[in-house]
Formats: sequence, C-alpha cells, structure tokens
Amino acid sequence: MGRYINSNEAVWRILNFPIHERHLTVFHLSAHLENCQRVYFTTKNAAQRAQAPEETALTSFFRLCIQDEFARTLLHYELPKYYTKNNGNETWKRRNQGEVAL
Repeated sequence: MGRYINSNEAVWRILNFPIHERHLTVFHLSAHLENCQRVYFTTKNAAQRAQAPEETALTSFFRLCIQDEFARTLLHYELPKYYTKNNGNETWKRRNQGEVAL
C-alpha cells in the first residue's frame, strides 16, 4: 500500500524541515511588591476585595515555595516547565511526566 505525498511536503521532508511545530504556552509573569497587586472590585464587593485580595501568579509561586522543596530551587520563570497552573484558584500542580514535551 502506497501513500501520496505532494510536492510541498516532499521538499520539506528532503530538506529536513520540521513537519509539525509545537509551541509552549506563554504565561504573563507579573511582578509586584508585597500587598501591592492590582485589585479589581465593584461597589458590591469593595470591602471584601480590600481585606482579602485575590491570589496572583506571583503570590501563588511564593506560597508554593513554602510548601514544596523542589519549587524552592526554581526561579519564577522556570515554574511552568515543571508545574501546570490552575487558573480557577491560582494554584500550581506538579506535572505528571516531568518536563514539558517539546
């Protein structure tokens, strides 16, 4: 059984160009001073947000470093290599397979 390869794909394969590209997820790693993160509020939740601002990626990174010894060895920008981020509650979970597959 044969397979048809068009001329474009044949040239790409002859020249050893990558057929499929994979790109990593890009995170915006914001930096802010302690208790100086942006807080978005409405008239209904202003008091609650002022007393307990939402967790940011940076504050969740610091909390993870307190709890996880391996995370302490990483810099903030290295964290997505070994952890996945749960956007719902700004927590980090260790990747099952180790590093990101490229």
